[in-house]
Amino acid sequence: MLAGVLLAAALTSACQLQPSLSFSARESMVGQGLVVTVTNTSEEFLHDVTITIESPSNEVKKHFEATLKPHDSVDIGWLKLEGWPIPEGSKVTVSCKGFLRPAGPWTVEV
Repeated sequence: MLAGVLLAAALTSACQLQPSLSFSARESMVGQGLVVTVTNTSEEFLHDVTITIESPSNEVKKHFEATLKPHDSVDIGWLKLEGWPIPEGSKVTVSCKGFLRPAGPWTVEV
């Protein structure tokens, strides 16, 4: 029992709860669904970033970024998702290496 408590304490101190991110959405300039923007609002580099988008019909697409610099943003739309236009009402979550929980989910609305 004590070993489990110590392991949980060590993991909590080594890993932050969730990444510090902001989220926004806009219409695609070429008329292909929506574009989501994820911004690192922290002073640290985020590594192994996975942005997961789930449509209202439960179709799931993922976009991977190796690193997101402090205060840097990434735009994800149909081009980065290999022709899949993001529909309104989709849910977006973002997970990163070193964090216990993903950020989000956010709902895509314009």
